[in-house]
Amino acid sequence: MRIGEIIRQYRTEHGLSLRAFASLSNISPSYVRKLEMDVENKSSITIPKISSIAKAMGLTPDELLAAMDDTTVDLRPEKNPLPANIIPVPEMKKVPMLGAVACGEPIYMDEVRGEYYPMDSSIHADFCLRAQGDSMTGARIYDGDIVFIQSSPVVENGQIAAVAIDDEATLKYFYQYGDTVVLRPANAKYEEMTYSREDLDYLRILGRAVAFQSAL
Repeated sequence: MRIGEIIRQYRTEHGLSLRAFASLSNISPSYVRKLEMDVENKSSITIPKISSIAKAMGLTPDELLAAMDDTTVDLRPEKNPLPANIIPVPEMKKVPMLGAVACGEPIYMDEVRGEYYPMDSSIHADFCLRAQGDSMTGARIYDGDIVFIQSSPVVENGQIAAVAIDDEATLKYFYQYGDTVVLRPANAKYEEMTYSREDLDYLRILGRAVAFQSAL
């Protein structure tokens, strides 16, 4: 089995994101992603990295090596290892800015053409929105923050979602109970927003929040 397959299987079984596993194993998310996507087995891996990955999985290096019957092991020492206080910058990508999203009452959402924001490429986001207001401060999302959204017409109860109501948009915790949708703020001074039956015709889920970037 390839090392990338072993990592992906472990992450799936333990409910770990790629970024979380990278943090556990003390290697970059971009390198973990490279191993997982190497279906043609063109990558080699060094013994120090095998040791780090094995430790993250609760295995010995020998146990991990025994499971790796389809990966080239590079026995040469790693060139120019980084000092312990230095970490590599993750591979980045740019996502488009769709506009503003209300953290309070819904606001009109404009498309901001030509504006992009960088983010870690290991995080799947399709666009971003600028937060306005203070209704999500309990989720540490503040006025002016950039919120990265993964497009989806469906989200799970309890997830933070960007929701369009007519041509206006808001960012709230999403809950659906039968034919009733509740948009719940993360600030006690705001009330829940409830929509049901014919009101749902005017409501559209844009996607779920997957990351945010502080404006500070």
